[in-house]
Amino acid sequence: MKGLTSLERIIVESLGKHGQPFETIQEQTGLQENVCFNLLQALILKGIISFEKKTYQINPRISPLIIEEKNGQEAKKAESLEVIEAIADMKEDKLYRFQKIALDEKDEKIFKAMLHNLESFLKEANEKSQSSTLLKDKKIIFWGMSDVQKVVKQIVKG
Repeated sequence: MKGLTSLERIIVESLGKHGQPFETIQEQTGLQENVCFNLLQALILKGIISFEKKTYQINPRISPLIIEEKNGQEAKKAESLEVIEAIADMKEDKLYRFQKIALDEKDEKIFKAMLHNLESFLKEANEKSQSSTLLKDKKIIFWGMSDVQKVVKQIVKG
């Protein structure tokens, strides 16, 4: 995988702009000590993060090419698939629905307006609670809509 795994990305997110000591990263992410340590070492080897003065931080000398590779479209697609597979495999505490729904033009417009309202709500809720919520306690929310025909074409196309 060219990009970061979901777990690596969680580590990078937990570092913030100024970096964090190991204990804070572990608390933020909720990862077991050995898993957290191994991921940090892997990120150091990849040149994504560095370790100085008992603090892990995003490597300030990381090249724009590496950033694009790790955050590009293919990397985001792979990460999304990894997260969706994990959610699909969960046995408890999930509240996700995938359905094929028949909508006329009017109902589709109403739904799109509701999605816009949802996005506004989520943005405000995130801004309000972001600083007081540990990374491990954040929620994964996804939503959207597409045509069955377009999805089928994409599946066939690969």
